[in-house]
Amino acid sequence: MANIPKNIGEIYAERALNAEQESLQARVRTAVPLSPSEPVIYGGTTPSPSSQDEFARQTLTARNKKVKTRKRSPFNVMVTMICVAIAIVLYVGNVISVQQLLKDVSDEQARLQQILNEQELLRAQINRMSSLERIRKMAEDDLGLHNPKGPPQWIEVDGNKVQDIQEQISSHQPGPPKRNK
Repeated sequence: MANIPKNIGEIYAERALNAEQESLQARVRTAVPLSPSEPVIYGGTTPSPSSQDEFARQTLTARNKKVKTRKRSPFNVMVTMICVAIAIVLYVGNVISVQQLLKDVSDEQARLQQILNEQELLRAQINRMSSLERIRKMAEDDLGLHNPKGPPQWIEVDGNKVQDIQEQISSHQPGPPKRNK
């Protein structure tokens, strides 16, 4: 074909087809036999070598490259170790503080239970001391008070007499002078 301008899709499609054809013709690496009596295993895509010289040439060129291990810098190792140590210290500190908080909660719950028990004892004591039978017994024995045998009586009080009594009481007590209304 002549110089026909192609779009980018056609260019990529052509490259892909070429790559597939090249991959079908790819070489397979062969293994070096340890002894002449040991059979050589092929991948099945390349023909077996016809002579020992050709076999040696193919195996020498097809050897795997040495795997290079990346060297680690001492600085990176030290920084990593310091970060790990700090993380461990923070974790242990967190565990210790959580244990301390759990102990505090347990102590406070025990203290709360003790206070609730004391409160129940005090309520029982209040109920026992405020019982009507106990108060009646104390009133009769200690104060000499008894229940009335008859119905209650009404007492009438004259308001003028109450005022006279209050004036007499206030005249005998020292205090601020009384104001008249």
